[in-house]
Amino acid sequence: MRKLKRGVVWGFWGFITLLVLVGWLIYQSPKPPLVGLKMAREALAAAQKSEAEVYAREAYAVAEQAYDSAMVCWSTENKRFFLVRDYSQLDAWIALVIEKAMEAEQLSGDRSKSTNKRVRAGLDALERKVNRYERYFKRMPLPSSVVKAHNKGVLKLSEAKFAWQNKRFSEAEKHYQMATELINNSNEKAEVIVRQWFSGHANWQKQAKQAVQMSKNGQKVILVDKLGHTCMVYQNGRVISSFEAELGVNWMGDKQRKGDKATPEGIYRVTRKKDTANTKFYKALLINYPNDDDRQRFALAKKNGILSAKTDIGGLIEIHGLGGKGVDWTDGCVALKNKDMDSLFRQVGVGTTVVIVGSLKPLSEVLGHD
Repeated sequence: MRKLKRGVVWGFWGFITLLVLVGWLIYQSPKPPLVGLKMAREALAAAQKSEAEVYAREAYAVAEQAYDSAMVCWSTENKRFFLVRDYSQLDAWIALVIEKAMEAEQLSGDRSKSTNKRVRAGLDALERKVNRYERYFKRMPLPSSVVKAHNKGVLKLSEAKFAWQNKRFSEAEKHYQMATELINNSNEKAEVIVRQWFSGHANWQKQAKQAVQMSKNGQKVILVDKLGHTCMVYQNGRVISSFEAELGVNWMGDKQRKGDKATPEGIYRVTRKKDTANTKFYKALLINYPNDDDRQRFALAKKNGILSAKTDIGGLIEIHGLGGKGVDWTDGCVALKNKDMDSLFRQVGVGTTVVIVGSLKPLSEVLGHD
């Protein structure tokens, strides 16, 4: 009995000793670097928050790859018997993650500041270009492709400004780049079109001077400035009346044919005065379009194949009422507000000279630069 008790005691103390030994072995076994792993995750998250994926792509990619390798290494070691695990390689991966993540965060901060300044300056420059377009080109009958590009560019500019104001600088830069391409493209194309049209400016100046000169003997002369959307009456070399005018839908450029909705350019005369009972446009002054110059130009365009043989030159160009719509809407005529039409109707008669020019301003003023 005594021997049995002694055996139980020895067995108990042997078990306790075994537990202590196992505990000691577990305590002494390699431990995973959990603190280091936490630091690596935090460093990677901080880099991501700084938009390192955008501004420090290479360093951030190395940090991400190192973290993935660390996870693989950790998983591999965890599958081994706990007494023979080795986390030294995992420590190396963790150190690389932290180093590259901090490097990416620093680079991203520096580069995003630079981007912020560049985008801010770029947004201001684009805003000036939009204002220039609105000031000089907005009312011009430009091709729909140019207008659409401009409008889309304005939208992208608005999105870029909103992103920048909310400190989303990479998003702001993306919208800014798209806005730059669209706005520059629309401005450049609009300028090319206007420059081509202004090839006739020397002739416009000559005709405008003729109008003023003809008025110096006391007769009244009508001068229409298409770009200025103005219809003026000259007498004795000075303007005695001036009215806001609306023109043909495609007023920029000389009239070529029937249906092109362009307002003609040249020297004409009033051939008929139509009162309210004789026109659907309140009152009207019919002019002699096409004149001889128009017919010669039309015949040459047909001969050179610019216009087809079946094309009609058109006619029935008038200065008439029902204007004041705020847009260019006629088929080629010059429209005035009814009260202005009343005034013009009283002042002039059949035979009055009508000079229509593209622009009294030089190209430098129209484009805002030389």
